[in-house]
Amino acid sequence: MKRIRNLPTFVKISTLVILLLFAAVALAFRIGSPDTPVDINNPVGLLEKSYTDTGRDRQLETYVWYPTEAIGLVEVYEDNAVFKGFSAIKNAPLKDQKHPLIIMSHGSGGNRGNQGWLAPDLARQGAIVVAANHPGSTSRDSAAATNILAWNRPQDISFLIDSVLADGELAQLIDPERIAVVGHSLGGYTSFAIGGGELSIDQFTQYCQDFPDNPDCAFYRNGEVDFAQVDRSKFEKNYKDDRVSAVVVIDPAYAKAFKAESLENRAPTLLIAPPSAELDFGDLKVDYLAQQAQLGENYIEMSGAYHFTYLPECKPIGYYLLSVVEKDGELLCLPEEGQSRAEYHAETSAFIVDFLQAETILSESKEG
Repeated sequence: MKRIRNLPTFVKISTLVILLLFAAVALAFRIGSPDTPVDINNPVGLLEKSYTDTGRDRQLETYVWYPTEAIGLVEVYEDNAVFKGFSAIKNAPLKDQKHPLIIMSHGSGGNRGNQGWLAPDLARQGAIVVAANHPGSTSRDSAAATNILAWNRPQDISFLIDSVLADGELAQLIDPERIAVVGHSLGGYTSFAIGGGELSIDQFTQYCQDFPDNPDCAFYRNGEVDFAQVDRSKFEKNYKDDRVSAVVVIDPAYAKAFKAESLENRAPTLLIAPPSAELDFGDLKVDYLAQQAQLGENYIEMSGAYHFTYLPECKPIGYYLLSVVEKDGELLCLPEEGQSRAEYHAETSAFIVDFLQAETILSESKEG
């Protein structure tokens, strides 16, 4: 199946709408499937925890992956008719030693399971990995009016770090000197913001004037978001959390809106993205961010990948289900060029592990 480039109708839909539609399809066609690999030889543990930020009235539902030596029932999670899930042993005992903490942030309209292809790899390297649903920009709870309140997300990350470090079950197992954040799309903005990047509403407004048909700009326009009414002080505030020693940013939103001067005092950063010229999703100008941040070798272009490559693997029927649900919905499951999505995932995971080892977040030899 040949991948279609530069689809002119893509700007008529939004990531949010498609992900919400996907969620509806997933619920309607919920099935277990041998398509999802079950790792019985090197499993990871999984907890589900809920943390409530009463001050901001936000409840964060999380998955927590971690290394374990337990032998038990390996179950499949987040498996549905469209996407493959991940496998883990629920409530397995944690290894009684200090682990790095890695927080993961999903994209607009996504959820805590979106990077379930990556989290187990990091857990097998010895990390405790936490991913939460971001209220207002998660599956079945997302709209343009709440997505533009981007500042909620880095605050969610800081609150998660607070919560995990105060959690009686986890706190004593966390090394607070080894904390990192990984995010994709709007989660990529989130990780860059927690690392010190600051947004400019004027830059984002100008970007959308210059590229009005890019999907992010079209999404806000169709949602009738008036940038002039956005709270400038909150949108442009610095949300850097000094406890975070490194960040991984995957094809981020708001790339053209980061203030250049804020990038000088950022945490060590790995930026991964498809080449801008090859994006079917729309040119998010990620190369601009790489240049402004002077990332050098820590900017990795993955030729043949596209924005949705970093979602879970699609099942063979997923492409067709999404094409039925919504015109161009199959974009979530377009075949990658050159290699499979699973191979891109493995390559991405290796890049991230190498970076986090270089930053001494992960040990050179795995702990789990």
